[in-house]
Amino acid sequence: MKKIIGILVALGLVLSLTVMATPVAADVTEPEVVVDPNCACAVAAYNITFNITASLTEGVTCVCIEFPEGTTVPATFQDGDIRIKGVDVFGDEVTVDGNVVCFLPPAHLTTAENPILVEFDDDAEIKNPCVDGDYTLFVWTCRAPDATPVESEEYTIIPAVSTYGWLLDFGPTYPGIASEFVPPFKACGQNMTTTAYNDTIEGFLEPFTLNFTVLEEGCAAPCDKFDAWFELMAIPEDAEITLKLGDTWFTLTDDDLSTAEDPVTFELLDDATLDVDTWIAWNGSIHFDTKGDYQICFYAECPEVPCQAPGAVIIAERCVDFKVYQWKDAAKITLDEKWNLISLPLVPLVDPPIEDMLASIPAADRAEIVSIWYYDRCADEWLVWGNGQDSLTELVDGKAYWMRLNYPLDNCGNITWWVWGTEKPMPPASPAEYPVCEGWNMFGFLSTADMQVQNYLWNWTALLPVVYGWDHGCWTVQDWNLIISGDNLVMGQGYWGAFPADGAIYVP
Repeated sequence: MKKIIGILVALGLVLSLTVMATPVAADVTEPEVVVDPNCACAVAAYNITFNITASLTEGVTCVCIEFPEGTTVPATFQDGDIRIKGVDVFGDEVTVDGNVVCFLPPAHLTTAENPILVEFDDDAEIKNPCVDGDYTLFVWTCRAPDATPVESEEYTIIPAVSTYGWLLDFGPTYPGIASEFVPPFKACGQNMTTTAYNDTIEGFLEPFTLNFTVLEEGCAAPCDKFDAWFELMAIPEDAEITLKLGDTWFTLTDDDLSTAEDPVTFELLDDATLDVDTWIAWNGSIHFDTKGDYQICFYAECPEVPCQAPGAVIIAERCVDFKVYQWKDAAKITLDEKWNLISLPLVPLVDPPIEDMLASIPAADRAEIVSIWYYDRCADEWLVWGNGQDSLTELVDGKAYWMRLNYPLDNCGNITWWVWGTEKPMPPASPAEYPVCEGWNMFGFLSTADMQVQNYLWNWTALLPVVYGWDHGCWTVQDWNLIISGDNLVMGQGYWGAFPADGAIYVP
């Protein structure tokens, strides 16, 4: 019997210890914070709401709030600087320890009055952190036996001064160019459309929009007035840029630029009004006369920014690098009556479908094209477009094509076909490589300048293929031309080659 009583006593002791070790629930729950204004470095009013799980006794149970690091808390408070449920707290019943403020409620509060609102008036001179971002504070009471700090929901401190920036929005330069080739990473241009050739020397990039805009809205603009300008930072030797913004044209040359440290400056705006809603846009275009690397930088400046050291401050800066790949003349191919053996001298900028590639030929002349033929040696088959056949669907660089035109053309004439593109595949594409198979292949010549056959087929020089070209002109009898070492391959012409093995043509 004594043994049983001893076990029961021990069990009761264990249970009592277990109950004592169980934490008591915190008497504050769900704290939330509203800061007005929520601007960095500003003196603000704080409204803090929370629920209590037990009554707060007037003049006995304290309420404590710990403000986050960076908040400036005064060392003392006056009567009425703090209110709880609308009742003023006495200043001599407030204690401050660093960023922790504790006070005694001036009235009895029960759980029926949840949520409890604590107001810190802006006259209390609590100053927000000067670094924008998300913050929390802690609330607790000193009601025994528990005084566990409870973290509030996040509240946001926004910048004291708005942040501005330059945004550039570029439209596509040409159909058929992948998005990764569109500026500002790189630009390319021929001043022409897909239906007609415009014989000028400038490449172009248009249209684009230059926006001066708020990137992050703060409590105030950095200044009342601002100036905006752009600078030519880099340009190829002897090059010229013509830049149009709105209705204003600017001409930029390398003569204007001595060094990158001493750029030429062009004014956009002088003494313009600035506020937090400022959004100014310029529609523009840029014309280049030389391919190469370019850089233009756009700036906006305030005479002085609040909370900064005295002096003018750049509030927006954007530098844009342009790389112009294609420029000046497109490649011109002359098509004669009857048969033509041609190839594309450029990597085309339009989509490969034949109808798109031929769009630069006037409609009346396009009607003179009877058919286009290509022999695929690797598949050992002919592909044909025209005369009701559609097995050939695209014209691409690296291949040669027979083009059949009506006969006769007026006055033993010919047709001009403008092709435009890039001299080499645009990065990040790999250098041009065209597969061939053992035997007779139709191959193209990717170049805008004539080149000796052994230089173009440089990786075949140990065993140069037998190569033939087609000497076309306005006569009824045409002869094959045997191309041998020292002879030139000609821009726009296609060739037959008897290759001794499978391999590829690697364009130099």
